[in-house]
Amino acid sequence: MKLKNSNGIKNIIFDLGNVIIDLDQEATKQEFKYLFGDQYKSIMADLKERGVLKKYETGHISTQTFLNEFASFDDNVSFDEIKNAWNAMLLDIPAENYKILEAAKANYRTFCLSNTNKLHIDFVYKQLKTKKGLTNLNGFFEKVYLSHEIGKRKPNEDIFQHVLESNGLNPEETLFIDDTEKHLAGAKALGIQVLHMEEDMRLSDLFE
Repeated sequence: MKLKNSNGIKNIIFDLGNVIIDLDQEATKQEFKYLFGDQYKSIMADLKERGVLKKYETGHISTQTFLNEFASFDDNVSFDEIKNAWNAMLLDIPAENYKILEAAKANYRTFCLSNTNKLHIDFVYKQLKTKKGLTNLNGFFEKVYLSHEIGKRKPNEDIFQHVLESNGLNPEETLFIDDTEKHLAGAKALGIQVLHMEEDMRLSDLFE
């Protein structure tokens, strides 16, 4: 399986959310609104202002600390309720995507690069174990890079530099696919080719 527009591409870096796995971010928003009511907006603003979300996404605070931050706003909200709300956005990996990733790996050097966190990836891997009997996504890529494990996040250039240097990749021969347009900036600055996965696109649209 080859890219429809190859442009000399030999390496592909895939984002995870809304590229490989379907997301419904509105679901998480609604679940937190249910838990915290009118406080929801001010709570999220506070957590963002203090960098709590970024710290968790880059592994600089533990899951327990992250949960404590949410719970501190309302003693009646349990850790399990917070976990369920946080993970509500995570849907399925379409069956066709597994086949596409396997076929792509046979023709390109492929990698996964995701801004994620321990709660989200544990949920994804639990689903993967139940549905496919797999413990992780490693078999579909040469290497999987997760922001909370490497302490770096998109769109910062250093995370892309890390992937390039660790694997000896030529940026001009590398394609980065992401659903968030601003995440493409760091890759483009290093000369990596980029593709914005827009809302109505599927992974199958990119290959033939």
